[in-house]
Amino acid sequence: MPNSLTAASPTSRAKPVQIQLPPSQQINQWRQSFLSLNSTRLEQARSLMLERQTRVLDVLPILLHLNHPQLPGFINQKVPAGIEHYSPQANSLSALRYVAKGLQIPRISGIRCIQSIFLMGSLGTLAQTANSDLDVWLCHVHDMSDEQIAMLKAKCELIEKWAASQKVELHFFLMDAEDFRQGKQQDYVDAEHSGSTQHILLLDEFYRSSLWLAGRMPSWWLVPTEYEKHSQRYLDQLSDEQLIHDVHWINFGSIPTIPAAEFVGAGLWQLNKGLKNPYKSLLKLLLTQHYASQYPNIRPLCWDLKDTVHNGNIEALSCDGYLLMLNRVSKHVAAEHDDKRLELLRRAFYFKAHLPLTKASQGQQRQWRYQELKQIVDSWQWTQAHISHLDHRDEWQVHEVQTERNALVNEMLTSYRYLASFSDQYAKKIRINRQDITLLGNQLYAIYDAKPGKILTINPNITPSLLQDKISLVLSEENRWQLVSGTYNKEANHRIIKQSPSLIELLCYAHFNGLLSNHTNYAIYPEHNPLTKYELKELLQVVRSIARPKYIAAANYLRPSTPIQWQLFINTGIDPMHKLTRRGMQKLSSRDDALGYSALKENLVQSIDLLTINSWGEWRIQRFQGQNSLIDSLYYLLQHIPLARKQGWPEHLCHCFCATRSGAISLRVEQILADITEHTLEQPRVDYILEAGKNYYVWQQDKNGIKLQQADSVAKFLAILARPRQYYGHYKLDVNALSGSPLKAIFNNAKPGAWQLYFWHKEDSYFWYLLDEHGVLLHQQQKANSDSEVLIPIIRFLRQVDQRMQGRLVRKRARTLSLFELKRNNETTEFEPMPRRLPPRQKQTSQIQLNAILDDQNQVNIYCNGEEFSIWEWGTQLYQKVAATILNMRADNETYPVYLTDLALYGDESIIQHIKFKQGIEKDLNHALMALSTTR
Repeated sequence: MPNSLTAASPTSRAKPVQIQLPPSQQINQWRQSFLSLNSTRLEQARSLMLERQTRVLDVLPILLHLNHPQLPGFINQKVPAGIEHYSPQANSLSALRYVAKGLQIPRISGIRCIQSIFLMGSLGTLAQTANSDLDVWLCHVHDMSDEQIAMLKAKCELIEKWAASQKVELHFFLMDAEDFRQGKQQDYVDAEHSGSTQHILLLDEFYRSSLWLAGRMPSWWLVPTEYEKHSQRYLDQLSDEQLIHDVHWINFGSIPTIPAAEFVGAGLWQLNKGLKNPYKSLLKLLLTQHYASQYPNIRPLCWDLKDTVHNGNIEALSCDGYLLMLNRVSKHVAAEHDDKRLELLRRAFYFKAHLPLTKASQGQQRQWRYQELKQIVDSWQWTQAHISHLDHRDEWQVHEVQTERNALVNEMLTSYRYLASFSDQYAKKIRINRQDITLLGNQLYAIYDAKPGKILTINPNITPSLLQDKISLVLSEENRWQLVSGTYNKEANHRIIKQSPSLIELLCYAHFNGLLSNHTNYAIYPEHNPLTKYELKELLQVVRSIARPKYIAAANYLRPSTPIQWQLFINTGIDPMHKLTRRGMQKLSSRDDALGYSALKENLVQSIDLLTINSWGEWRIQRFQGQNSLIDSLYYLLQHIPLARKQGWPEHLCHCFCATRSGAISLRVEQILADITEHTLEQPRVDYILEAGKNYYVWQQDKNGIKLQQADSVAKFLAILARPRQYYGHYKLDVNALSGSPLKAIFNNAKPGAWQLYFWHKEDSYFWYLLDEHGVLLHQQQKANSDSEVLIPIIRFLRQVDQRMQGRLVRKRARTLSLFELKRNNETTEFEPMPRRLPPRQKQTSQIQLNAILDDQNQVNIYCNGEEFSIWEWGTQLYQKVAATILNMRADNETYPVYLTDLALYGDESIIQHIKFKQGIEKDLNHALMALSTTR
């Protein structure tokens, strides 16, 4: 009569759960069923292995059981060893004789430090292949020191290397069953699983697929599924009643349910794994989705397996973990009546099996795997032609691979969206390690996120190779490049692999996805094309030299992505001098600057394709076209100044292979990019001036980042330079900026804190420039007969205003005022500043003192030799009245220009603002003078 015991449910406050312990015969039967199933599955696994694999597998327990100099992995006698309850069987002893001839197994004394060893993965299932790895869970005792664990790891690494020398891939994962049961993260987290995100799901997979090799057996097999939620109480009672002895069993924990958090983590992880193994990931992702749909009343697959075994069915295929998964997920997908999803699921399982039925050898056809898989696909009613098409996927065309990839990605993302919705619904119950979520989420973003110009992987291990013998590059009538496999024929209906305005995007796409090789032939259509064969050859050489991403460190995904390399492709497929050639303008002047070529100042940079490679391994192409292509690309790159201040600028390379002046263009862009990036870090407060074509550009930095001011004429450029500043603003000029302009000499001679007046003349036209203490520049042009006619009025005004500013205690000392005449150097043709003495003060006097005062509304009052003319008195006739007064004071009513002697503004304005108001008042006065002279 079995014992009746009571356990309280952890999820209910109702009456306690009655636990009915089985009789000892039942316990023994379940134990024997487990051992029989395990033995059968091991034999199935061995039947599919090569001799060298079975030899490594058979000797493996002995290598862990002993420390002996003749055995692989030996370090010293202090390394933890000894498997509990282990005695070598005949097959192990036979394998030992091959590895270490004549070695006799000594008697083990002392503590045995290894509790159990298991095989994990697809071994013994329909999914096993000749290339399946040996993944071993090595469970050690709980009280091992860190030093002992380190030694055991070292020994395992040596055994792995020895196995590799036997051409067998072996991996150990050390674990502590007690720590695992408590959810502590350990070495058992491998490439298939991710830390805190999948603890119970990992345990579910372990119970349905692991193979026990030696040591303690899993106590889980003794727990009926009805007591899964109370397994610890149940096992304690079995031990108390002496129905089992704890030393013979190892407890990894039970699966009462699956926490909500694990579905989200598992979904993210499988999506990321899908890039390398999409079909396996799809199966597991759909299983995870199915589990989530059952939450919270989940029935794990391992329960089905245990119930099957407890009911006496230990037939290997009925207990195949992959078939159990296939059947469960197929029912889940079939319930949605979506035939395409069901077919994709079936293809995923078929490909995961790695057994192409139409290519199987006679030996393979005799194996149990072939027979079982053939029976399955027959039940799906797959035709021989369809199976043959799947078996020849290594010959699939690019468009077929793209279609399959899109189906896989769409299914995976659909599953993920379901899991994301699930996580929102149960957000309060989800407690995932934020680092895991950041890592997995960013990997997902890097792999699957599609955005303009991003190069996506189209072959996530769908076919071994997409290498093309011939590729055609076609320029369509819409001026878009098309990538076509094989020889292009205008009359044929070709499948376009990819199209884009950017040829570089297509070449990077082809290289990134392995379409190109040294032997690939390329053709350009139409033949009369701006893209020359020479240019294509050089571009391909550059693109193919760029390393494709292989391994990205996990730490990279824990931080936002950052650019690590920039490649600039200039004028791809463009002859920048095509128009100049037709107009015969190439040699009209000595101007050979690529940004201001010939007398027409043509900007030869017509397009830039920017390839950005970032720290997540993403490639992205951004195309900039037209006269502003260089400026737009620079503006984009300079947005990364905050990043550059922390870790320096990314590596940047420039490439240009266009028909004319390609080397000069490439060097010029490289020089500008190097100059401006270095300048922004070394002199952030200094504005940078660049000239391209007929446009002027001023780059400024402030706390909010980079700003760009643009002018398409000299007048607009001068207006930018005349804007007020609070602090002194110096200018750094690009090497070719303002060539032949007086501004170049002025800025190179600028001095903070001073007023500098520059002038030059051509015939009767005089040009003067005032650079104030903050580096603000004001310009004026006027007709005059002599220097003094131009300079004396402005110098007199500057001194008068400065004197009044001192009187208002704005400053204690007179402002330094310097005068320079600008003259061209006969050899360089550049202007040079020549210091000039200021006119004596006695020459700066005027018979007519003309002062003005502006109030807070900028209303003007004018004083002519002390006589006041108020806007309030004269209104719109103010300037006519003042002009008439001036004419009456002059001999013969002469109408030469009038200049203000002084001007007082309401606020504490800059000298530039004074002069701007001065110029406006003088303009109105002189206009009134001319009007009066014509009426007299």
